[in-house]
Amino acid sequence: MSIHVNVVSLLSKSFVECFLKCSECCKDIGYVSEFSRLASERLMEAYKCNDDVKRLLENIKKYVDELQRAAEQVFSSVIRYEVELESRLTVHGSSHHLPLQISLAWDPVLNVPYVLSSSIRGVVRAFFEENIQGGKVSGSIEDLVKLFGETEHSSVVVFFDAYPVECRGEHLVEADVITPHYSEVAGTIDEARSSPVPLVFPVLAPRTVLHVLVALRKPVDGSTLKTFMEGVSKALENGLGAKTSVGYGRVRVKKVYFPQLNHRYE
Repeated sequence: MSIHVNVVSLLSKSFVECFLKCSECCKDIGYVSEFSRLASERLMEAYKCNDDVKRLLENIKKYVDELQRAAEQVFSSVIRYEVELESRLTVHGSSHHLPLQISLAWDPVLNVPYVLSSSIRGVVRAFFEENIQGGKVSGSIEDLVKLFGETEHSSVVVFFDAYPVECRGEHLVEADVITPHYSEVAGTIDEARSSPVPLVFPVLAPRTVLHVLVALRKPVDGSTLKTFMEGVSKALENGLGAKTSVGYGRVRVKKVYFPQLNHRYE
């Protein structure tokens, strides 16, 4: 596998072709599990942080730069967060992006994993709703909560998909493994007949740098804006993606850019 081929198309095509061959000769193997293992290992090998991958990420950073400039022409405020993964990240594991037992959100055009805007929105909104009510975030409850509106379309806040722009470790994508010890059959779990089966799946690797864009549709007062920007940073550091309760998706906000005020802090 190579980063120069479309990963979504290649894996989908390979899954079908291999399944047809496997159904004829190897009915006893767990096909989906075995395919997921091999595909995850190939992705890890292909997305090692070599010159090709670094060039790919440089082009994605240019795309994010262009997206930010376009957003600044439309929205009142655009804030850019640079975050670095401190642990592996998994997101959209049950999606159709990749034909794997545990999937990973994958952009079929840019050909890299990414974090969906809906996932970021959920993390940030949950943080504000929980911490404002608990008095852990200063500012007017009404002013901050109403930014999100009752629906995504009525929200003042706009979130964009977050993309990797730099890999500082050995890999951009790694193969991870979990081993469920029990499978439920007919509503019961039989410990005596348990048969642990390792599940191998792709994740974004630690030390990957992502850029997160957040915009506001209309102006807000300076105090509310400052509190909002700080709150988003804290929300992101609570974790992105799935399985955050067991240590996945831990990030550190390294820099925040607010071009409209020529503002940047680390």
